[in-house]
Amino acid sequence: IEACRTLSAQTFRDFEVCISDDCSNDGREADLLTYLQGSGLSFVYRRRDHNGRYDANLRSALALATGRYCFLLGNDDGLKGPETLRQVHDLLIQAPQAGVVFTNFEDFTNGRVVRKGRATRLLGSGPDVAASVFRRFSFVSGLVLETARVHAEATSKWDGSEMYQMYLGCRMIASGAFVLEADLVTIRKDIQVAGEVVDSYARKPAPAVSGIPVQPIRLVQHARLVADAIGPSTTGGRTRVFLSISLQFLGFLYPYWLLEYPRVRSWRFAAGVARAMRPAHSLADIRLSWMARGLSMALYGLATVVGLVTPVGVL
Repeated sequence: IEACRTLSAQTFRDFEVCISDDCSNDGREADLLTYLQGSGLSFVYRRRDHNGRYDANLRSALALATGRYCFLLGNDDGLKGPETLRQVHDLLIQAPQAGVVFTNFEDFTNGRVVRKGRATRLLGSGPDVAASVFRRFSFVSGLVLETARVHAEATSKWDGSEMYQMYLGCRMIASGAFVLEADLVTIRKDIQVAGEVVDSYARKPAPAVSGIPVQPIRLVQHARLVADAIGPSTTGGRTRVFLSISLQFLGFLYPYWLLEYPRVRSWRFAAGVARAMRPAHSLADIRLSWMARGLSMALYGLATVVGLVTPVGVL
């Protein structure tokens, strides 16, 4: 409801709110519908007949869209201010060839800005561009995707990855959609409401385990997801593109989570993540030359050592 308040405050009104309810059991559906009906917003609300989790629910929400573009917004994130959608609309008028847009976000509590777009410019399209920007899809809110391409590329193949937007975006860019990065803060991330909490990996209790069992977190799938999205459009330089994906995956995404899990879970859990992330698992089905695979193994080893020996206090 608080997220929807930031939508009803917009000065630009040519949009429709598309909400997919993934069988929520918090008892607030009636409250939300009452708010929407009195808000003056144009909206469509559909409750799924079974819980499909993140990827299926995002796909359901996107399927409701009929406008030219979809502006993605997580349920606990809000728009930056009342002019946000007008600013995005103006950018798209100036760059009508854009099929994917990255925007920036700030933390709701402390205002710290995370910049996915450091300038406002077109980055181009094609497999190399998709491989260079895939990490920017990790946060869903503030992404803008061309609706027709979203519907054309819809698939359940990567359900369970929790990165459906990453698959869609990479697929679209690789097959010819132009990317616009915008130095524009559009999102206030993680709305805080007194007495309310949302699900978070950081709040889940750490299970009691013996030894160091493999922890097959969803991150294990992400390099393969990106390679699958880009692969059909890669007619030349496939090894270069796939090596770029692998090195970014093991050099940026993997170390981040290896450092994060000792803070929110335990060192033992992080070590289990390291076991799951072995290139034989995380890069399976990605065709790499023996040299590229050797580089990936070396980077995995270095990231693992650094990640597991860095004291939590340093973070």
